[in-house]
Amino acid sequence: MAHTNSKDPALANKVAVVVGGGRGMGQATARKLASAGASVVVAARTSSELDEVVAEIEADGGQASAIVADATQWKDVQALADFVREAYGRVDVLVNSAGVSLIGSLESTSERDWDHVIDTNLKAPFLCTRAMLDLLRASESGQVISIASKVGLTGHKYVTAYTAAKAGLIGFSRALSHELSDEGIRVMVLCPGPVDTPMRWEATPSMDPGLAIPADTVADTILFLVGLNSRVTVNQLVVEAVAYDEQAVPIEG
Repeated sequence: MAHTNSKDPALANKVAVVVGGGRGMGQATARKLASAGASVVVAARTSSELDEVVAEIEADGGQASAIVADATQWKDVQALADFVREAYGRVDVLVNSAGVSLIGSLESTSERDWDHVIDTNLKAPFLCTRAMLDLLRASESGQVISIASKVGLTGHKYVTAYTAAKAGLIGFSRALSHELSDEGIRVMVLCPGPVDTPMRWEATPSMDPGLAIPADTVADTILFLVGLNSRVTVNQLVVEAVAYDEQAVPIEG
């Protein structure tokens, strides 16, 4: 779907890296950042999804490139950082949006399941941010925005691994915000409620669609965060549908 190209002074000539940008919130964010004027590097594990995102961005007059990478693997993340380093020499905006959910009781959650959820939702943002620290410093106004979840603040039955990962991502972002603030790097974390993405419907197929917000709403929120005055930051921001009732979401372990 084409987007109206509307340049934003806060993003003109900026370099943005969207990890997990092949679909869902990451895809919407990559397109939104590109339409606002950023040069976008999109990373994900599936090349066909990346090709589609880049084609959409370029058709809309934006600039994008794609790197196939598994963000849970250090060698892939290093290769991504090396590509950005050679192509641009800096990262102005890093969006950590790779995610995976798991519905199941604690008893049914295997060690392998647990590791997969923690690695994708928490380890990957750590690896990506660490690998690109020098590039964020080179920006002199670098920003890291990680997509967590409201469940990381509230918890929910049958999503213990996902809740733990997202709560960890919120804590990681809070701590890193303090650690990097003196270097002019802003770290923020977004905590959406249910979002209309493939991952959402795979996890809770019987949920009322009226309880989900569009992925573009998350992308618009990220665009807002990126454009904040450099002296302003956000610790964690929750965005959700007006009608959303957490207890109304049908989850069966």
